[in-house]
Amino acid sequence: MLEIQRLSTLALTQVLNGKNLDHALTDARGQAKGQLTDHQRASLQDVGYGVQRYRTEIELVLQQLFAKKKPDPPLDALLMVAAYQLLHTRVAHHAVVSHAVEVAVLLGVPGAKGFVNGVLRNLLRQRDAFLKIAHETPEGQFSHPRWWIDKVRMQYPERWEAILGEAQARPPMTLRVNRRNNSREQYQARLKLEGIDATPVGMEGLILAEPVNVKQLPGFDQGDVSVQDASAQYAPELLALHPNQRVLDACAAPGGKTGHILERGNALELLALDKDPGRIKKVEANLRRLNVMAQCVAADAGDLKSWWDGRPFDRVLLDAPCSGSGVARRHPDIKWLRRAEDIPALAAAQERLLDALWQVVRRGGRLVYATCSIFREENQEQEESFLKRHPEARFLPIVDPLFHEGQIYPDHAHDGFFYAIFQKA
Repeated sequence: MLEIQRLSTLALTQVLNGKNLDHALTDARGQAKGQLTDHQRASLQDVGYGVQRYRTEIELVLQQLFAKKKPDPPLDALLMVAAYQLLHTRVAHHAVVSHAVEVAVLLGVPGAKGFVNGVLRNLLRQRDAFLKIAHETPEGQFSHPRWWIDKVRMQYPERWEAILGEAQARPPMTLRVNRRNNSREQYQARLKLEGIDATPVGMEGLILAEPVNVKQLPGFDQGDVSVQDASAQYAPELLALHPNQRVLDACAAPGGKTGHILERGNALELLALDKDPGRIKKVEANLRRLNVMAQCVAADAGDLKSWWDGRPFDRVLLDAPCSGSGVARRHPDIKWLRRAEDIPALAAAQERLLDALWQVVRRGGRLVYATCSIFREENQEQEESFLKRHPEARFLPIVDPLFHEGQIYPDHAHDGFFYAIFQKA
């Protein structure tokens, strides 16, 4: 565990300086002393994500233990790592403390050994009291920035606590079964033979009782199944696909919805766009695994001159760049990388893409707008303003009890997601 604490401290120090969590964890794995086992890699990820999930709570608990100001990095990062392990994991307390002291010595900070030992032992002695004080504020209770909490409370006064609480939960591992290769029931039986329990969700989804490495999923490399949240699996259904249609998947990377559309559709002519050439390569890799084909182009979907040949599309999916506020449980660093001022800028970019892509929809065709956000500025307000700007657009309501004005609230089985369907008259 000493190596996990050391690598987690390296990663968290970078995250506290504004680096993306996944990139920081990748860098940390590169600093490992030898090859990490699968268990060590999983532990490193758990600690990295866990600290971000409970960041404010941990900071407020530790703040009560500092006689003066908090220590400078990387010592503060080490204490956050150890505090997460003590508060939210089953790792033996004595091992957490003793290994944290050893890592403190490795950091070379004068006096760090005794300081870390004293802080963590005091935390263990008064754990419940410190947590009670930390939870007296919404920031401490839910570990979100204050502006985020205020926005959710204002926009969802009757369920804001449930929404924020779901962001604290560990996300489920959800699969999408490729109906071209096997039925959901057949694949569920295959999982059972491998000792993997799963329950159905949606039309093609399976939620695993416990997450596993994709290498353990039978037929994964052959495209029999993909990892995709249940909310994201609604896109092809809402597109109402028919054979031989011309389809555009704008902002397609990493290609989960692209692959799903092609699994569902027959003889579709599909164009997948993403402005990042590196991410387009991920789309292509996903499609090769699924054994489906599409034209993949690196281009800005909002710049029609750079990619559109003038032929209209029957269906357009705009999975717009957004705050990611509906998937904070999967990417908890989003809470700390986002700023309140980002939301108007994102809304402006979404409006630009909507107006541009509406031009490529044929008469009678439909555009499906999607975000993984819970903020109304990116969702219902976008829908309302789009309809005002485009009186020729017909709004098609989604008749499904899971949807609330197009919004899927985050729950145990679903990420927070939004969809709106517009048909061109």
